[in-house]
Amino acid sequence: MSMGMKVTGEERDVDGENHSTQETTVACKMYFYGREFCFVLALLFTSYAALQNAPPKVSKSPLPVRFFSRTSLVADFYYGQLSSAFERVAESDVSFVMYYAPWDAESQSLKEEFAIVAQYYYKQVYFAAINCWQPLGECRQQFSKIQHFPVLIAYTQHTKGIQYKGVKEAGHMIKFIQSVVRPLSRIEHPHDLVDLMASHDAVVVGLFHFSGNIGSPGFHTFYSTSLKFLERDPLREVGFGVVTNEVAAAHFGIFELPAVRLYMWNETLEYSQSADYSVDALTKWMSHNVHQVSVWVSPPGVKSLTLSPYVEKGSVLMLFTPRNPFLIYNQFYDMVREIGLEYYNCDDNPWVQDLSSQITRKQNEYLQEQKHLDSYCDLMKRYSRYGSDKKHASNDHWCSNGNSTYCPDRCYLDSGSAWFLAPGIDQSLDYVSFSKGSGCGETNDKFSCKKWQSGHCMYEEELSRSENQTDYGSVGLETSMLKGLNDERAATALLLAAAKERCQQWDRAQRVHTALPRYVSIGQTPPGFRGLACRSNQSLSLLAMDTLQFHQFAEGLGLDVLSFPDKTAVVIFNAELESTYVLNGPVSHSSLLDFMTNYTKGLLSRSLRNSSQQWSTSLNKYREIKSESCTNSESEMCIQELTSSNFEAFVMAEDKDVVLLYHSPYCAFCHSVSHIYLTVARYFRLHHSLEFYRIDGENNDLPWEFTMDRYPTLLFFPAFRKSDSRVYPSNLPLTVSNLINFVLANLRGLSHMEGILALCSGWDEGVDNVSAKDCVDQVRGETVELIADTLSRYRKSVFRQSMQSVAINASSDYQRLLRRQTKDLLFQLHTLREINLLLGSVSRLQETSSEYQSIQKSLEMYYKHSYVHHKSNVTFQSSQHTKSEDIKNTNEGNL
Repeated sequence: MSMGMKVTGEERDVDGENHSTQETTVACKMYFYGREFCFVLALLFTSYAALQNAPPKVSKSPLPVRFFSRTSLVADFYYGQLSSAFERVAESDVSFVMYYAPWDAESQSLKEEFAIVAQYYYKQVYFAAINCWQPLGECRQQFSKIQHFPVLIAYTQHTKGIQYKGVKEAGHMIKFIQSVVRPLSRIEHPHDLVDLMASHDAVVVGLFHFSGNIGSPGFHTFYSTSLKFLERDPLREVGFGVVTNEVAAAHFGIFELPAVRLYMWNETLEYSQSADYSVDALTKWMSHNVHQVSVWVSPPGVKSLTLSPYVEKGSVLMLFTPRNPFLIYNQFYDMVREIGLEYYNCDDNPWVQDLSSQITRKQNEYLQEQKHLDSYCDLMKRYSRYGSDKKHASNDHWCSNGNSTYCPDRCYLDSGSAWFLAPGIDQSLDYVSFSKGSGCGETNDKFSCKKWQSGHCMYEEELSRSENQTDYGSVGLETSMLKGLNDERAATALLLAAAKERCQQWDRAQRVHTALPRYVSIGQTPPGFRGLACRSNQSLSLLAMDTLQFHQFAEGLGLDVLSFPDKTAVVIFNAELESTYVLNGPVSHSSLLDFMTNYTKGLLSRSLRNSSQQWSTSLNKYREIKSESCTNSESEMCIQELTSSNFEAFVMAEDKDVVLLYHSPYCAFCHSVSHIYLTVARYFRLHHSLEFYRIDGENNDLPWEFTMDRYPTLLFFPAFRKSDSRVYPSNLPLTVSNLINFVLANLRGLSHMEGILALCSGWDEGVDNVSAKDCVDQVRGETVELIADTLSRYRKSVFRQSMQSVAINASSDYQRLLRRQTKDLLFQLHTLREINLLLGSVSRLQETSSEYQSIQKSLEMYYKHSYVHHKSNVTFQSSQHTKSEDIKNTNEGNL
């Protein structure tokens, strides 16, 4: 009997509820813990992402160092202290500031040039350099948008900064500062305007009336405009003049002041009185209306459209000549400008003719002044060394040559580092004069020396004044009159400072380029040349470019301009027609007139550039293999580089089949296919009449029929029929097999057979015997076909020879030609027979085998005979043509 307790239904329900409650509690706990775990995990991911997105840690920039040395005349604010620099700038009348980056290569190269400018102008201009790259510096924070270093800006009192955008070279920057210091020329008479126009392409004249110390309305705006225009014209090709009174303005027909006029070579424009009179408005008006006969162009050194407006119009005459910024005139440019005035003088305007004559006259006068200045400054240098001895230029070699006109009796002394001249010396400094005696000699000149006293030369007026002052002094009277001694602003001191600056400028001009070039006489312009630009559809734009700065442009046109006389050359080019014409011989007035006239008439021959004339200063210079150093062997293959000078001699050789590759140093695909070309050339290297060449089509100009418009391009020129040249198909991939088939397809006769022979002999031991035997059999098949063809031609030649022998009027020359042709065909049959027999004795061809060497000797002898036969045929045909022409002319004469 079993014992047990009976469980009721209610108890079972309670147990179930307890169990479900426990499960719910566990589920709630698991949900809670899971939620907390997800929250912690999300927090961790968020923190990690925040740490990853934090700004990277950057090390501090190194401390700046001086860009210019401590002893330099340039104040270097290498920490970028902008406020400190501008405090000094505000205290100076003229300042020149260089904003640089110490790591910038152009800033580093400009540093020395900037120091030279400071050495030249440090007494008048304040020079500063500011590091505008230094992080956290004032300049970097203020001018954070500077895209290019260095930046050069000139500052004057009461005007905005003027950015220098010209050539970054010391001479050009000195010329720019000179224009900033003296931006205006004073005009008192129309003759002054004509002289100013002779040295500038255009002149802007402001007419104002100054009353006392009040000034004139509008003058400051005009002055600021002349400075602002230097940003467009840093070397002052457009001159600015000012008329300061009503009397002078009346000479120009102006009675309502202020007024602004723009004088150009063929017209005069006046700024409207009702227009906006501001710096920007005046600058825009001048830039829009100025037009010149000839223009100096100065490319900025980066990609620009400087030449585009002139090149797109048509033909351009470009004068390459040194431009010396320290000289007022440039004789070659003035010659082009004078010719250009006549060239564009379509209306026969007398004013244009007068201006042309004035340019010639002023140029001749300036050349004479240059010669006198050269002698003057040379004497100043030599005799300043003996200033402590108080010696005179009594026995000077220059004066002893009979130039007494420029050697009147004056005194010359030197005291310390300054030069002292007689105060009566002419301000133009065209001559120098010294005393001829051992002391201060007496002459009738009121400025002659009378007495040596107190270490300087006493003149007549000064001596009398000194004696009077001594008398008054004896009675105890004093005077407030300034003697001018040790006064830098005295009249005498200013004249001496001007003399020193003139000679300093002349010395700097000699360093830039020869300041006394070869004299070029300017003759009369023929009447038929006047207005030629309007009578022809080939008018020229006249440009000039500085040889010293931009000789690479001339070299790009194929001119080694630095080796030309006076480093001067003239070239006409048309970009659309890709034509270039070079003036051969020295540049002169007559040669330039003939050059322009012949171009207009179409009588000039196109000049071809030659890549063999590569110069050390040229850009994109690639090493070329000379013909004498080009050797081929089994392990090395060399392709000879042709130029425009030897193109015809090699490619157009009558007895040679030529494969020519046109390439360019800028063509990447040309380099990628060069190995294919070399491989095929190696296969055919033992071919007697087949040559492989290449030519740089980018730097070698060729006749139009041989000029390619795409690179690379392959051409095949067959022997004895160069006019049947073939171009490698552009739609065919350039592979070794395709190129071999292209070459074989264009070979003819025995040359084709030799091509296959060269391929067979070039196979190495890796080729199976069956393939090698098939190749030999194919060559034998070619030989048999050639034997059959040659035998047929031989029989025809024998038949014609037999017919000519029985002819009554047979020509003896023609009979000799037939006999020679028959003999040559017989020799060809003999050669083919030997080759066929040699091929029948071998199953594989190799370059080192005796059979192949014998075949090569036979072919060599054949090609020699073939070339002689061709030359005799050409000679006979030319003689027959000459005879027929003579007979024709004789018959026409009889008629």
